[in-house]
Amino acid sequence: MLLTVFSAAFLARAAGNAPIDRATLRGLTAVNIIVDKLDDQLQAAGVTSGSIRSRIEDKLRAANITVDSSKSEFVAVRITGVRANRGPFAAAVTLGAYQSVQLMRDAKVRTATQTWEVESVVLAEPKQLYRAAMETIDELSEAFITAYRSVNK
Repeated sequence: MLLTVFSAAFLARAAGNAPIDRATLRGLTAVNIIVDKLDDQLQAAGVTSGSIRSRIEDKLRAANITVDSSKSEFVAVRITGVRANRGPFAAAVTLGAYQSVQLMRDAKVRTATQTWEVESVVLAEPKQLYRAAMETIDELSEAFITAYRSVNK
């Protein structure tokens, strides 16, 4: 059984999917894709960095968004999962855009930070975890594409 528990942008975080967050994507010409280290249980279910990266690359390229591994701006995916000994697996999936920023009060200070983000939490039986994770990656990738297109017409 596959059940989506919650899917939304978290505006209480540093970045979200509000118009001001979307505005940070304006002028972005290409992105790299980064997948954070995955839990062993996720990998055992077939959810690998490679499968996630390929899925996002395919979605972005189909939307005519350039994927370039040399770019410092990147779309990152983080999946945090938990599961008791038996029962369904809960996974929080976050997709965010990270960009180089410079402090207004001290132009010498530069860092990379998340400027846009969406997140979803899914609950899936272990046999359905791969499908649930990939469907969630698709949904969040579509949210990025929509946000990107809204400011890059």
